[in-house]
Amino acid sequence: MFKRFVTEVKTKLERRVKTLRTDRGCEYLSDMFTGYCEEKGIIRHLTVPYTPQQNGVAERRNRTLLDMVRSMMAQANLSISFWGDALLTAAYILNRVPSKSVSTTPYELWNGRKPHLDHLRPWGSAGYVHNRTHKHGKLGPRATKMVFIRYSEHSTGYIMYGERPDSDMTKVDFENVDFLEDEFSSLGEVKKDSQLSVL
Repeated sequence: MFKRFVTEVKTKLERRVKTLRTDRGCEYLSDMFTGYCEEKGIIRHLTVPYTPQQNGVAERRNRTLLDMVRSMMAQANLSISFWGDALLTAAYILNRVPSKSVSTTPYELWNGRKPHLDHLRPWGSAGYVHNRTHKHGKLGPRATKMVFIRYSEHSTGYIMYGERPDSDMTKVDFENVDFLEDEFSSLGEVKKDSQLSVL
């Protein structure tokens, strides 16, 4: 992921990563990571052991993300195994709202344009995904009830989780979703109602 980030900075912003400040987590101290930083000329700044306050901005952002994830998990009826999806969604939202540390949103600083917010939906809410194929004929269901678990990384769509008529429980990228923003269905309810139609 760090290699991907370095490449994206170079390609998108025409800049290079010069300095990296981290704690002393094992993931930052491996020979492979250290070798990559030396190869790219990235200067390393490591915090003193057991002093998280030296990396204050990152630690505060981690706390904000975890608080958001706890709140999202409490509202949705999803199992704890979806915490990673909740975390990605929380980061997606935080990157699109103003913060005290920068004059604008992180998204705007990175992309050079204001973010659109009209597509934001409550995490864990139910939605009807329009079926692309009508395997059950003209009178069969035209939509499948699924659960929203995160925003798509490569499109303007949503990653929805549920059972499709032609497959098992799965995560799928969709753009055409009718959300039930006040309904937080458990996975069992989604599976049970997966054949409902939207009129």
